[in-house]
Amino acid sequence: MSKKEAAKDAPETKKSTEDMILDFGKGKYTAIPMAALWAKELKKREENRHLTPAELLDLALREVLNGQVDWKDLKKAAVVAPADVKAE
Repeated sequence: MSKKEAAKDAPETKKSTEDMILDFGKGKYTAIPMAALWAKELKKREENRHLTPAELLDLALREVLNGQVDWKDLKKAAVVAPADVKAE
């Protein structure tokens, strides 16, 4: 197997966050507010309780930049969030 074939078969390396921001098709200035809102949502989830704020923000930013989270998902989370808060 040649080196070129081996490179094609190798798993894709993890892109840096900076590269992902620059390659984001919807504009880097929309990605940051989306990631901030998504980080707040991730913080509420039990499986993310052990993560530091920096790790939460990195996870949220990566999910937004990979296209796993969109404005629709953020709107759904915002609609569900007020129901979670108990009225006093």
